[in-house]
Amino acid sequence: MSRLRPGIAAITAVSVLLLWWHLPRHQDVKILPVITTQDTPEGVTINYLPGTPKGQGQTYTKTVVVARQESEDVSWLENSTLNVSRAVYVVDKPALSPGYEVPRNKGHEAMVYLSYIIDHYENLSDVSIFVHAHRTTWHNNDLLDSDMIKTIEHLSDAHVTRAGYFNLRCHHEPGCPDWLHLDRPDEELDTHRKMEERAFSLAVWSELHPNVPPPKAISQPCCAQFAVSRDRIRAVPREEYIRYRDWVLHTELSDTFSGRVMEYSWQFLFAGVSELCPAMHACYCDGYGICFGGAERLEQWFDMRAEIRRLQAEEVPEKPGIPATDAEAAKAMAVHGMEARLEELKQGAFDRGADPRLRALEVGRPWREGDGY
Repeated sequence: MSRLRPGIAAITAVSVLLLWWHLPRHQDVKILPVITTQDTPEGVTINYLPGTPKGQGQTYTKTVVVARQESEDVSWLENSTLNVSRAVYVVDKPALSPGYEVPRNKGHEAMVYLSYIIDHYENLSDVSIFVHAHRTTWHNNDLLDSDMIKTIEHLSDAHVTRAGYFNLRCHHEPGCPDWLHLDRPDEELDTHRKMEERAFSLAVWSELHPNVPPPKAISQPCCAQFAVSRDRIRAVPREEYIRYRDWVLHTELSDTFSGRVMEYSWQFLFAGVSELCPAMHACYCDGYGICFGGAERLEQWFDMRAEIRRLQAEEVPEKPGIPATDAEAAKAMAVHGMEARLEELKQGAFDRGADPRLRALEVGRPWREGDGY
């Protein structure tokens, strides 16, 4: 795509600002249809039933399960706004987490997640939230400021209950769509972006899922942070979790690769599909109550943010008769206006998502008067 010459950066910024400023506000946005695809491998017989959320105003019990190393700071878990129980596993120093121990530090977070389910199978909260130790990181959601506290605060317990399994990451890259292919020829491997693809072979699939035909592709957004309802966890026998953990313990795959294989196995274990790539706007809306009014509007928001970042990184060239300070001031004013518009649109999305009827309408979910989220 061609880029605008730096000399007209400020003019372009003002033009973009004016265009976006006159976009219809969120209450006037046309609801666009939600289009999602799930390619279930032939022969799979896992048919989970949707869960039933609690009545409006009723609360859910929640436990945050955290995999951490001794060096990692998890003080953010003590935030007073988080109404959750905590299960913190210190994988490299078990003595720091009595009662929350793993048989071996292998498989990255998978060993912790499986051990928690195995050990607490009969005493689970309504919703279990499985996360890493860091509060902020690139693979948390942009619209929640990459902040795990905000992610947990805004997470819809009703949505998790309905879906059974919910990947906390709404952005598709990396992991979706059509991501991993079993036994892909070496010359076609992308070892930079998909290092786990070499490890996830047909043999590994058969070890994890005996008698299940291999799928065409394995996909879900990275990076192994998700929420699961109690009913969905218990829909799988405890013995299966033990079998998965035994696989992690005894596979010849390394700590890294056994963890990466499990990273792309949770959607099959908890949702019964090899590919689970929900539309990003539906994930944000029904999962967190951030509803822009459809995929198009959300995409426009990210496009505008990208334009702001481009302008901020671009130097304003000197022009005859135009002081550099004036050009910089014009650019700064344009960027400031665009940032204000971004914030307005984002707040509008939160306001829209606060209405359970509009939330259901945007994602194509039935809703009746008196229903909650």
